[in-house]
Amino acid sequence: MYLTTGMWSKQCITEVRKFIPPEKLIEVTNTSDSNHSQMTDPSTWKIDPEASYLHVCSNETVHGFEITEENFPWYLFPKDMVIVGDMSSNIGTRKINWNRFSVVYAGA
Repeated sequence: MYLTTGMWSKQCITEVRKFIPPEKLIEVTNTSDSNHSQMTDPSTWKIDPEASYLHVCSNETVHGFEITEENFPWYLFPKDMVIVGDMSSNIGTRKINWNRFSVVYAGA
């Protein structure tokens, strides 16, 4: 499952579409209707509790949208779900609840 919340996560899901069959790829939400400035209503999200993982880009620097402990509905996802976090632009900039993530990566 993928959240499309800005330019970086859009590039990520575009890339993963090369490797995952369309019927297996779940785009949880896409914030393009707000020009990636605000999160969509979580009641509209496509969530599969049996999905292998959830990928989030925690800071979309181009549009200024950041996922934090306080503004994200973590409770919607199973506690044992693998959460992959792209923290390329905000790792080390704030306190992070590392228990939320199974793997984190950052690129330059």
